[in-house]
Amino acid sequence: MVNNAPVLFLHGGPGLSAIAERELYGHTMPVHWWDQPRSVVLYADAFSALMEAAEDELKALSERAGAPVNLLAHSFGTHLALRLASSFPGLVNEVTLPAPVRDLGDAFIRTGERLRSLYPEAAPLVDALEDFRRERDYELFAKLAAQITSFANFIDVYWAKAANARRCWYIDLLAHYPVLDANAFEVLVKSFWAHATPTYGDVLAPVHIVSGALDCLVDAQAEAQSWKNQLDCASCQIIDCGHFVHLEQPPSVWWPRDWPRVCV
Repeated sequence: MVNNAPVLFLHGGPGLSAIAERELYGHTMPVHWWDQPRSVVLYADAFSALMEAAEDELKALSERAGAPVNLLAHSFGTHLALRLASSFPGLVNEVTLPAPVRDLGDAFIRTGERLRSLYPEAAPLVDALEDFRRERDYELFAKLAAQITSFANFIDVYWAKAANARRCWYIDLLAHYPVLDANAFEVLVKSFWAHATPTYGDVLAPVHIVSGALDCLVDAQAEAQSWKNQLDCASCQIIDCGHFVHLEQPPSVWWPRDWPRVCV
């Protein structure tokens, strides 16, 4: 492994950004907080275009550093990171995955169920959940996603109750900055849906998994075990937080100890 390897951040969503991460950490961490280009939605196969952009970013960062790169990938960004590690083993040093989401459909079912527990009379949400459970196609996923995001406070369930101050900070960012592009989410998910998900068994780089015990999108124990069955997990931990592991908890909790030191 390479000491002091540069770090490329691959945010979740799809359609999110690294605005929150830059706002919170700025230059205090040795991370290239990369915003995935939303212009990829103009391509017929938007997910492939996004992967090509990620490949270019990886190659450029590795070339500038003259060394392989560490990948830090949150949530849906996991699928970009592991595809990069599989395709370019010589360019990827290690991978850290805060709150990795393996199955997007399952994640939205779990999120919908959390909202259903809060709003049991929400008949359209109940119908969308039942329809998608019956048939896992993209159109029914889109229907479920639309119902989930129709709740003004749906993002609240992504956070642990103890992280209320950080949740309010994030919601303020959403109100004032283009943190999320709903159109990019829709187009990229539809494109991603048409791609078979690899097993990632050929990933050679060591992988660090950090899951949130209170993450509504996954069963943390089951999700961690699923990833361990597929990957060479150098470490695997479940910590007390929700889905935004890297925003709720300080780097001292989730940052691999053998990666470049956090600048404070």
